[in-house]
Amino acid sequence: MRRQALSSLILLFFLTAAPALARHPDSEALTCADRSVSAKAVRTTQDVQAFVQCAREFLEEVGEDKAYDAFHNDTRWKSGPVYIFITELIPDGTQARSLVHAGRPERETTDPAMLGDRTDAFGTDIVAEGVRIIHANGGGFSYYGFENYETGLVSPKVSYILPVSWRGIPAMLGSGIYLRDLPGTCRSEEVNAMELEDNPSDERLREFVRCAAMELESNGYFATITLATDPRWKHGSIYLFGVDTYGSALFSGDPDSGQPGAGVSELNDMMDGPFGGRDVVSVGDAFGETLLYYTARNPASGEMQDKVTFVKRVVVFGLPVLIGAGYYSGYNPRPSPFPF
Repeated sequence: MRRQALSSLILLFFLTAAPALARHPDSEALTCADRSVSAKAVRTTQDVQAFVQCAREFLEEVGEDKAYDAFHNDTRWKSGPVYIFITELIPDGTQARSLVHAGRPERETTDPAMLGDRTDAFGTDIVAEGVRIIHANGGGFSYYGFENYETGLVSPKVSYILPVSWRGIPAMLGSGIYLRDLPGTCRSEEVNAMELEDNPSDERLREFVRCAAMELESNGYFATITLATDPRWKHGSIYLFGVDTYGSALFSGDPDSGQPGAGVSELNDMMDGPFGGRDVVSVGDAFGETLLYYTARNPASGEMQDKVTFVKRVVVFGLPVLIGAGYYSGYNPRPSPFPF
């Protein structure tokens, strides 16, 4: 009876506060009406925010029964480590129940003890923090450590949460992502040249270069030998390179580049270079991060191939440096669908 009375009071609070919550700028930033949102496409924290907002809209439209089935079985709402969770929202977080947990349905129970280990390595009570964010801001981002069910590793997770009513119970609905290119998440077993070689993608390429950039920023020029030779950073066709903002080569893992600091920069702006005289070094310096597309020799095959390269600007001992790497996406020449 005490739990029911407490839940009723909290539900009444959220019902009366609903207009104010609806006017919250974050709640209207992204909606399902003007974009298609799915779990498989979630890559950034902004994606997570849109995903959760759409999940709440979906719940309000179809009701708990259909939403429950969709959250567990529809790939729009569940893909890999991205899934929907709904947790009871009560001031005493130790008694909160897991109402929906599409990642681990066995956690859904009337026994609060089955919610799992709620206190992470940072000392954060995950449920209590969610309650605090809902009360203070009507929803928002929560940062904590949680098990990634795909890898089995406890990793930093960023979740977005919003208040909902679930079968008359005040609750918080959320979802989150695990970012692998943060200072605390660049694990060598997850981000390395071999993985990028085996499963090339723009997302993995960004992770690889951003993690290498942190290594360079932390250890300065002493890191260049490691970045150019260590198997974590060099495997098959994958290697790192660095240039200064004048375009001069500082280091490279390319076996054809010679010694660090020697040879022609991979980002050279000569008219007969891969960019036809375009100053891509200044572009990378101005934008901070850039994706580049050009043709280069694959050191693993010896063939000229299309290459996708990601370049990031870092500051080493007070001087800007561009660090980059790329994967090879195809052979040239190849049939073109265009008449030029």
